[in-house]
Amino acid sequence: MKFRTRVVGVTVLLILVVIILALGLLSVVMRFGPSRETRNRAMFDQTSAFKKINAFSIFGMDQRKDRGQLVSKQHSFFRPVIQLAVVICGDDRVNESLNMLKSAIIYTNTSMHFHIFTDPPLMTNFITVLDHWKSMADKFTYTIHEVTFLQEGEKKWRSLFKPCAAQRLFLPTLLHDVDALLYVDTDTLFFRPLEDLWNFFDLMNSSQIAALTPEAEDLSIGWYSRFARHPYYGKFGVNSGVMLMNLTRMRDFNWNGHINDYFTKYRLNITWGDQDLINIFFSFYPEKLYVYPCEWNFRPDHCMYRMLCQSAQDNGVSVVHGIRRSFHEKKHPTFSAVYHAMEAFQFGQDLEKDLLLPMLAGLINQSHSSCGKLAHVFTKRLEARIKNRKHL
Repeated sequence: MKFRTRVVGVTVLLILVVIILALGLLSVVMRFGPSRETRNRAMFDQTSAFKKINAFSIFGMDQRKDRGQLVSKQHSFFRPVIQLAVVICGDDRVNESLNMLKSAIIYTNTSMHFHIFTDPPLMTNFITVLDHWKSMADKFTYTIHEVTFLQEGEKKWRSLFKPCAAQRLFLPTLLHDVDALLYVDTDTLFFRPLEDLWNFFDLMNSSQIAALTPEAEDLSIGWYSRFARHPYYGKFGVNSGVMLMNLTRMRDFNWNGHINDYFTKYRLNITWGDQDLINIFFSFYPEKLYVYPCEWNFRPDHCMYRMLCQSAQDNGVSVVHGIRRSFHEKKHPTFSAVYHAMEAFQFGQDLEKDLLLPMLAGLINQSHSSCGKLAHVFTKRLEARIKNRKHL
């Protein structure tokens, strides 16, 4: 019995000695090993490497063939900074583009970085306003780029369709450090968080390099199906006003080389400039394009005769696109009412009192028009956002 007691005692003593030695060794490592800053940096580097490895989950790379079935679910731990690009030439487009950026800030919950391409005389306008907004809504950063055409023949590209509209064709080259971005025309307004649109990157398969909406929903009123003198995508063509661009894949596929070739071949046959060239490209490579619903690019053509966008009817409008200056002309009073309500809204004001109610008042006055009779699709997303905030 005494022998067993001694054995137990020796065993306990040995365990205590091992524990003391382990603690001493840990103390030495902590004292003479890497500093806290170094360890934190190492953890950051591992995280950064992990992000790069899992870039497919953000930008739709290395997915399985079944759309939406991601190889890994770990992407949910990392929220990407949404990259948004817009091109502005001409004083008359400055306020329009600022209104668009305001709508993005109002609706979006995650961090954003704005890439603003414009001419030097207009840069101060953006710096003044955006710096002021940052003091009230610090969820975005921005970079202002000078409009630049790297290819030969700057004059022909700058004047293609509208002043410097063709700039976006060269974003894969100009933004060589950016993996993916959302490009929008100046005459757009968001009524849904940008992250909801950004999520379409996850639905793109491994070969798709961009996402767009159809140009029309009905052959009888579609422009391309009736008038185009060049190849175009699918039955209706695509509208390029709201475009998700996987810049990495576009660079890998020599996007700008193809665009230059198509311009040389079809320059006498195109009407809508950069949009026509995009249509020509995807007519030859339809497998490279993901098409998302028309609610993400809702235009007067969708409602001026009858409702042609079923997804907007079901879900509400997510992005309003005021093509043909419909935000500013009396011909489209519904779109003008929505635009001016957003323009009058200021950060710090109440969404319901100072945005929704003025918008509803403007839309009610237009109930005699075809689009005005569908006013609920313009406010559905805003009403839902206000309701959700009240329940928080």
